[in-house]
Amino acid sequence: MDDTARDLLYERDGLEIDRTDGHLVLFDLPLAGVAYAVTLHERLAELGGALGVPLSCRAAVHVGEVILRENTLEDVARGAKPVEVEGLAKPATARLLSLALPHQTLLGRTAYELARRASVGQPAFDRYVWASYGEYRFQGLEEAFEVHEVGMAGRAPLRAPPDSAKARDRA
Repeated sequence: MDDTARDLLYERDGLEIDRTDGHLVLFDLPLAGVAYAVTLHERLAELGGALGVPLSCRAAVHVGEVILRENTLEDVARGAKPVEVEGLAKPATARLLSLALPHQTLLGRTAYELARRASVGQPAFDRYVWASYGEYRFQGLEEAFEVHEVGMAGRAPLRAPPDSAKARDRA
């Protein structure tokens, strides 16, 4: 599965920052992140079909300011990651991801608006379905966070995510 994700990341000009129980990746444009996530769902489903086991992932796309800090080669040799990401966007994205269901790609408001606008008139995105679910409260963040979804009709859940331990619907 990691090879599938990394091969696709390379195709989409993304940058892998970290891998623990998932991948933290960065893209220059929100639409590139959306295309990566939706395509990854499709490729994992295909791989699972070939292997005879269901495979899925969850994804979150958020736009926010981050600081990238490169570690020295000596620190990397001792186990540090090559690049560290700092900023409020990182925990906000983690909270958004905590809401996602299997096969689901959730987006914050800015990522949703920019990616949806950028997809207009591009045939590759004609089959994408975009949905909005309103505001959620995220643990550790003061302001409410708008939650949206993008996915392929008949493949993605396309339904509001349930509350999680770190995020809940404002309603």
